[in-house]
Order: sequence, then structure tokens, then C-alpha cells
Amino acid sequence: MKIQSNQLLGLAPWGLLCLLTQVVEACPTSPGSLSLPGLRAGFPLQSHPSRSVNSRAAGNGACKLQPTSVDLSEGIGATDRTFAPSTGTLNAYMIFIDFPDAPASEATEELHQLFVPAAPDWYTISSFGQLSLDITTDTSRFYRMPKESTYYPYDRGITSELLAEYIQDALDSVGNAINFAGTDVLYIVPTKAAKHISFSPTYMGELTAGDGTIIGKTVTFGQDAPDSWGYLVMNHETGHTMGLPDLYPSSDTGDSTTMYVGGHDVMGLISGALPDYFAWHKWKLGWFSDDQFDCVDGAGSTTHTITPVGTKEGVKGVVVRRDETTAIVAEVRTQNGADSSACSTGVLVYTVSSSTASGQGPIRVHDATPSSGGCGGDELNDAHFTFETGRETFVSEDGVTITVVGQQGDEYTVTVEVV
Repeated sequence: MKIQSNQLLGLAPWGLLCLLTQVVEACPTSPGSLSLPGLRAGFPLQSHPSRSVNSRAAGNGACKLQPTSVDLSEGIGATDRTFAPSTGTLNAYMIFIDFPDAPASEATEELHQLFVPAAPDWYTISSFGQLSLDITTDTSRFYRMPKESTYYPYDRGITSELLAEYIQDALDSVGNAINFAGTDVLYIVPTKAAKHISFSPTYMGELTAGDGTIIGKTVTFGQDAPDSWGYLVMNHETGHTMGLPDLYPSSDTGDSTTMYVGGHDVMGLISGALPDYFAWHKWKLGWFSDDQFDCVDGAGSTTHTITPVGTKEGVKGVVVRRDETTAIVAEVRTQNGADSSACSTGVLVYTVSSSTASGQGPIRVHDATPSSGGCGGDELNDAHFTFETGRETFVSEDGVTITVVGQQGDEYTVTVEVV
């Protein structure tokens, strides 16, 4: 029986971050390979008959969805949860641990270099310098855990209670040796010898360090970091501490890791071809402002020019509000910023639901090229709408039509019609 937990989030190999439930289950282990087929040159901007412009409100946040009570709601605004800072400086502390049955033989600096400076640099790029991940690291030693690595049942499904015990044991091993004051997120990195510590869940509850500091968010890394995901596992897990949900299906039904968003957004498949955060997430994190989103909240026809998610300026998305908890979003994905290796580009259309919990598909991408086989290893990686014949128009089941009517370089012009 699966029991929802507000404290445990995480990941395991092949993108199936450990289930957002009280019991974390084992996941497949191969991330697969990526191919990068050639990209088409941009079309010149085309002229079209003028259209009426109404039902549009830019700059007032009118299409923000309010958070709901579901776990890590995609709503934007105040919640009753406290998350790590997503703008300014996020202060993290990194420690290293080993075990009586798995003593470390490598240097702490070897593990440190798995994440730093690459993960902080990724945030600098994705946030346009608005978030600084500042990691203080104790590379002086491995702190010895009081129990063997096999005591913590990663292979049998670790509960939030046992993960809390794991973290508290690590903090007790540190004792008063470290002053954790001012720490927003604690990173615990095990020796590579601890093969049993296989995946990297995030604990969202509070624990107390030996110096009396309350640690509010903790990421416990596993062997999926050196074996599969590299530094991006830190960006995924830190995303949880800032309030972002899992975008892959957290179920044991055999559903594809990429069924909801393909390789878009590091909160889904960590090794995805387009790992930059969705425009919605950058809005949620405070990296884009209200006046960078055009809001459509009613019937009519409107025209919008959108600039890429990987660039700082311009309109970043068109948000078509459907009800209090649901919106359809159009944004532009190109080979900019964190998506520099994108295997497809164009206008990405997806549905956001603030009433759908983490791991249940709170964001779902709509495919412009269904059954194409995709690119970069996934069907949805080429889901982008473009000015090409047959790829111009998205039509929803509830009367929303979004059509690409022009392109100039990396900027796209779309019309939105709502009946």
C-alpha cells in the first residue's frame, strides 16, 4: 500500500526518481543514449491578416494558478510550506559519509567534483544569474555512520522515517564539528564503496544538527549520481527543495519515465535532451516576471510573439486559463541556455494543473508530431509546433486553438483562439 508523504522526494536510475510515497521502490538503471540530429534553419517572419486582440492581460499575473493542497502543487503564490530560496543565494552545506561495512578509499574531493562547479553553474545559466547555489563543503574527512549501509533498506524500499534516521545518524556523526548556521539545504554524499545506497531521495522535513541548527531540507545522494546522472541529479533534487514536483510518473505500473513531458525539464528525465526548466517553473521560481507572460482568460482571438525560455528578455509564454486550477501554456524551446543540445526546437504547448500532485502528471506536453519516434531518444522530444506544414496548429478538446503563424530567428508568433 502506497501512502503519500510530504517529506520524501527523490530519484532512482533512468529518471524514475524514487516514488513520492512512503515506500520507495527500485527502478531501472540505464539512462539510454542521446542522438542530436541536424536542426532546420529558422523561417522568416510571415505576414498575416490582422486579428482582433482581446481577452489579453499581460503583466498582472491574472493567469497564475493558485496552489492547492496536493503535494508540491504547480500553483504560483504563497503556500503553507516553506521552501529553499529560489532567488538570491541558496546556502547549502555538503558532507561526506562512509560506513563500517563500506569504508571510503577515494578522496572527498573526487566526490565533490562530481557536482561542483557544474551544478551551481547550471543554475547560473538557467536563472540568468538570479540564483546562486553557494555550497560550503567539508572535504576534511568522511564521517563514519554508526550503522552498516545495508541497515538502511534502499533495496527494499526506504520509508521517510528511515530516511530521517539515516540523515540524523549522519548529523550525529558530525556532532559539533560543523557549524551549520544559515544552511538552507544539506547535501549528504556517501562513499562510492556504499553500493547499497543506490539512489538520491530528498527529505523535506526538519531535523536538528549537533550545533542546534534546524536543517529544513536534505538531499541524500546515492550511486546514481556517479553511475548515471552526474551533476544534474543535484539540480533535480535541489528543485524539490525549492518546491518543484516530479514530472515523471511515480508509479509502479510500468509507465514510461517520459510519458508526461519527454526529455523536457530536469524535474522529469534528468538526462533529457531539453533539461531547462519550463517557462512555468521559471515563473514559479521568480526568474521570470508577471509581465513576461501574456494571459488569455476568455473567448476571442489574440496574437503573441514569444521568445525562448533560454533567454532572459521578452514574452516567455502565453497562458490560456481554463479554470481555477488548469491552464494551457505555449512557450519556445531553442538551443539556448541549458537547452544548448536540444534535438528539436519550436513552440512547446503543455497543460499545467495545480490540483495534480507531484508524480501524477502536473505538466503534460502536447505532441505536434505523434508517432514520429521523436529525437534524442524520446517521442516527445520533437513535440514542438513550428511553421512547417502539418506542425502549425494545436487544438484542445475544450476549444483552444494555438497556431504558429510566423518565425523570425528564435522568436515565434502564435495566434490563440478560444471559443
